[in-house]
Amino acid sequence: VSQSPVGKITPENTMRYRQGWKALNRLLHEDRSFSGNERNCAFLNCRGTGFADISSASGFDFPDDSRAVTAVDWDFDGDLDLWMTARTAPRLRFLRNDLAANADWVAVKLSGNGETTNRDAVGARVQLYLKNQQVPLIRSVHAGDAFLSQSSGWLHFGLGPNASIEKLLVRWPGGIQESISGIEPGERFLVTQGVAAAKSWSPPSNRKSLTPSPPVFPDPEPSARIVLSARLSPPPVYVQSENGVSELPADRLKGPLLINLWASWCAPCISELREWTAAESRIRSKGLRIHVLHADPENTVAAKRALAKLKFPFDADNTTSQTVRNLDLFQRSLLDRWLPMPVPGSFLLDRYGRVAVVYKGPVSVDQLLADIDLLDADPNLWRDHSVPFPGQWVGPPPDVDPLRVNSQFVDHNEIAEGLNYLQRHVVVAETVPGTSPRELADIHFVIGIILQERKKTEAALEAFEKARVMNPQDFRILSELGSILLNLARYEEALTHLNAALKINAADVQLKRSLGKAHYRYANSLRDKGMISEAIANYQDALRNDIKQLDAAN
Repeated sequence: VSQSPVGKITPENTMRYRQGWKALNRLLHEDRSFSGNERNCAFLNCRGTGFADISSASGFDFPDDSRAVTAVDWDFDGDLDLWMTARTAPRLRFLRNDLAANADWVAVKLSGNGETTNRDAVGARVQLYLKNQQVPLIRSVHAGDAFLSQSSGWLHFGLGPNASIEKLLVRWPGGIQESISGIEPGERFLVTQGVAAAKSWSPPSNRKSLTPSPPVFPDPEPSARIVLSARLSPPPVYVQSENGVSELPADRLKGPLLINLWASWCAPCISELREWTAAESRIRSKGLRIHVLHADPENTVAAKRALAKLKFPFDADNTTSQTVRNLDLFQRSLLDRWLPMPVPGSFLLDRYGRVAVVYKGPVSVDQLLADIDLLDADPNLWRDHSVPFPGQWVGPPPDVDPLRVNSQFVDHNEIAEGLNYLQRHVVVAETVPGTSPRELADIHFVIGIILQERKKTEAALEAFEKARVMNPQDFRILSELGSILLNLARYEEALTHLNAALKINAADVQLKRSLGKAHYRYANSLRDKGMISEAIANYQDALRNDIKQLDAAN
């Protein structure tokens, strides 16, 4: 688990901290275990002499990736039962405590007066004194005592056999202490602030018991159909031929098109191709094209032989490991669980060349043709098909977010492929009716940032300019555009954009420094041209924006 930086906060420590959280986040998405699949532990307090490991004997040692445990006398039999939560299945466990009824107990629930103490009495402390025992049993009321969870508000005291209660003291928040009478073993009592006598309480009689049962895990589904409520362009797809590697152009990705990954040694893949071959006329009548990509470069001969044996009638090519990686990272960006893309795996593209459905595992012809009929459905109807159950939506369909895809590429050090993806996506997005100019501006802006980091200044400048045209009031775009023009010594253009950014956010310190630098350099160029009065005015503007621009004062 990532630890907060201690001592001096340096860029290196901050980077390690962020990298730690990023690695932790990846573990979560990939269904990994925080605890390294260690079993749960339980330790018994040996009356102050140490602790004994009773994990196995107690039955607590489940292999769950557990998160929290809370205590409550759920069945009202006088002992504390446990509820446990875990990050992995089973997400919730109930552990019923069936101790033999040979020990006394007492439970109290406090209620504050609502004036000097909150109604739940959070912060109150109870001391229970037993006869012939000088040290009291102590319980406190907490608002929360576990990870994202809280135990019962009832304070439970285990007394041991033949116990006799001498007195019970309550120290309420604020320091007021009261002695409560009427407390007897084997019962539950309500204690109200300002009332000296406790009130006996009995649990409801119509409660239902829980029957013990082992957790039953469903068998994994052989395939999955994932309908994208917000469609995205596919990542770069490459084909391998005798002439080398080439990228499929955008016009060849316009659908309806099914891109399929398969392998010659994969039995479900062969069965799927055989089914498609038999249904060729039905598939073509719907206008669907199929392009299968063999994903194993070591077995291209076997792939060619398998296709020939099937007399496969659709497009087929060998692909590259980079394509497999690109498609895998793409599907990970769409889902909360980052599981590897299997073979067979397919992507259904619409007429604009956007991915509409992802199929993990085999997909039947009937399902394919049904999805083809839905491709041009109303966005609200399409969204209904993106969830596995009916319901009522509380908001509009989600926005397209290609930057999530790019983040996957960047996180896996595939920056060039991520840049290529964004450049391809923005071309497609510009052809889709209703695409928000702000959305396009954000993509062009990120493209510009990546290009700038890769020292491709002119290309970055072009991307920033496109972003400005799409969203001329975006502070980030104007600032970056001004900064890059300043570095290119195009001072007047830089000042135009930096001053436009200043009108949006006049308090930004970094922007003022950039303006100070721009005015100073522009003044120097004016001075060299003999334009002294204009140079002096810009020197003054440099100091006005950045008082630390001391060279301007000289």
